[in-house]
Amino acid sequence: MRAWPALYQALRVRFPDLAVCETTTAGQATDMSRALADSGCDLVIAVGGDGTVSDVVDGILSSSRPKTAFSLIPNGTGCDFARNFTLASVPQAIAGQIAEAPVRFIDAVRISGPDGNGGRINRHFANIASVGVSGEIVRAVNAAPRGRFLGGSMRFMLYSAREILSYRPQSVRVVIDGEEIYAGGVTVVSVANGAWFGGGMHVVPQADLADGLLDIAVMRAASRAGQLGLLARLPSAAHVDHPLLSFHRGRSVEITPLEDGRFSSEIDGENSGLRALRADILPAGLALRI
Repeated sequence: MRAWPALYQALRVRFPDLAVCETTTAGQATDMSRALADSGCDLVIAVGGDGTVSDVVDGILSSSRPKTAFSLIPNGTGCDFARNFTLASVPQAIAGQIAEAPVRFIDAVRISGPDGNGGRINRHFANIASVGVSGEIVRAVNAAPRGRFLGGSMRFMLYSAREILSYRPQSVRVVIDGEEIYAGGVTVVSVANGAWFGGGMHVVPQADLADGLLDIAVMRAASRAGQLGLLARLPSAAHVDHPLLSFHRGRSVEITPLEDGRFSSEIDGENSGLRALRADILPAGLALRI
């Protein structure tokens, strides 16, 4: 909030007809951005963390004008989607970068599945969805009080270590483009469009936002010590050759629970409510200005 007045003035110089919509509840950004796109707005800028970015992307792509241009100014706990780009950091440069950038198209992802209450969830996301201990970590991070002295990356690392120590591996089946590639216990299965999640963990370093493919990382179940060791490797991408990991690519992926039906998942840093999922890539589905 301290930085907003200067940023607002810089944006007004570049965009004289700027309108500002402020959310007050979770998920409200989806409805706001859908209404803005439907009304003919030619650019929607998300100011916030990964959850806000994801909601705005979902609103645009579920509108009557899904090619409405999107941009972002990261300001949140993890801001992992923003790590896929080189972004300006001072108000005038931020506004200038967005105003001067041409529209280009990147991939987005459509995800769906049962919600556990007899209904279905259908939405879009921008960066990464995952199943396993990551769902428990996101729940803990989002429920924790916000402290002035603990940044987003450190908060994720702290709660990752805590949740791993109490995590009991979930058993799932992973099917990519109709072919089963794994069935068994997992620590995490990541379905990636972008390369980072969890406050700077470089989980799928080979991910490309414009290749028309999902990147899927399967981290099989391990001891608590093994999971903590893998966690320590993620920020520097030193995990890619680990024997417990496998990487795959495809246009669609289905992840369903086995055995007792436990299924913890997250979408762009927010708990999903899904009890199973299917994700499909939308090649060049999102118009981006950065």
